[in-house]
Amino acid sequence: MNGNSAPLFNDLGGIYHWQNSNSGRTQVMGNTEDDVGAARSGRVRIADIARELGLNPSTVSRAISNPNRVNPETHKLVAQTARRMGYTANHLARSLRTGRTNTLLVAAPSQPGLPISPVVIDVLHGIFFEAGRMGYSVFIRETDPSGMAPTNRRPLSGLADGIISISGTAEIIQSGGLAAEMAHLPLISLLTDQTQLNIPSLIADEAAGLYQAADYLIRQGHVKLAYIAGPLDISEHDRPRYQGFCRRLEESGLLDGHVRIEGGSYDFSSGTRAAETFLDLPDKPTAVIGVSDAVALGFIRRIKDAGLRVPEDVAVIGYDDLAYSAYTSPSLTTISQPTVEIGKAGTRLLIDACSGRFDLKPQLITMPTHLVRRESA
Repeated sequence: MNGNSAPLFNDLGGIYHWQNSNSGRTQVMGNTEDDVGAARSGRVRIADIARELGLNPSTVSRAISNPNRVNPETHKLVAQTARRMGYTANHLARSLRTGRTNTLLVAAPSQPGLPISPVVIDVLHGIFFEAGRMGYSVFIRETDPSGMAPTNRRPLSGLADGIISISGTAEIIQSGGLAAEMAHLPLISLLTDQTQLNIPSLIADEAAGLYQAADYLIRQGHVKLAYIAGPLDISEHDRPRYQGFCRRLEESGLLDGHVRIEGGSYDFSSGTRAAETFLDLPDKPTAVIGVSDAVALGFIRRIKDAGLRVPEDVAVIGYDDLAYSAYTSPSLTTISQPTVEIGKAGTRLLIDACSGRFDLKPQLITMPTHLVRRESA
């Protein structure tokens, strides 16, 4: 085997990727013991690799599926030989043999005609990264929170080892079309506390985030603050954020003087509508916290059109720390929640539960938020 045909062999959590320099074709070898039907199809089998190296097939299998169980020299030798011989795994055969698919189902919220939330997209990035690193594929099922039903009715039985629910879709899974098919699978909720449904949940510490935002404004000397709320019928995010905001105001004796403005949703137009309410107030707050970045930016746009300056007349803070918030004018001071890390951590926990390495009990796990100071406050 010449040097051009033997580039580095990368171990990505049980999935092995390498590039065939001669053909330019990328091949993938995953966790497997043998390829059922490989002899009939002419594919290279584990037995062929073992015969080539004079090793026991079980040793080759361990080197492929559990490299930590063999010494590094054996792992490297098997990897190089598998690459040279053109070995590829038969994932269907592995699934039939082990009863596992190495696939996760992600239930993501989506409403017809509307794009998926940037927050959800960040969580998905974390899920995709960690699942790939650990040798898992991801299948997304979009759900419509307003209709409490899956938007894609493709049968799911046998397609996944576990479920990740994002932003409250766990309730849809339990009460809607996914329940009968998927009830036996491990399930974790991300971004939304679903422990009342006995579902383990991993969320950002939203109350602490708004506490930080209010504390920052109070320390700057603001005594009359406003909070732009989220939708009244979807309170799983608005409630803890508002509670954190109020707790800090109460500590400083400022709770009675605060203003709560109903925004309606988490989008730009809700911030614009909230600004109209704000502009009509006779005694305007000097600092405003929006339930989301989009709400805060919509609010800023409207009050600037009305002649107010940010932050000179009104300081404004958002929540989410979406990518575009650093590039607005003024750039948005905001609370950053670790959405990508939530996706990664939730995926690790679920995969460990699927493989029996972790008991996924109904518990609430929170990850810290932090204030990102920019120009708007």
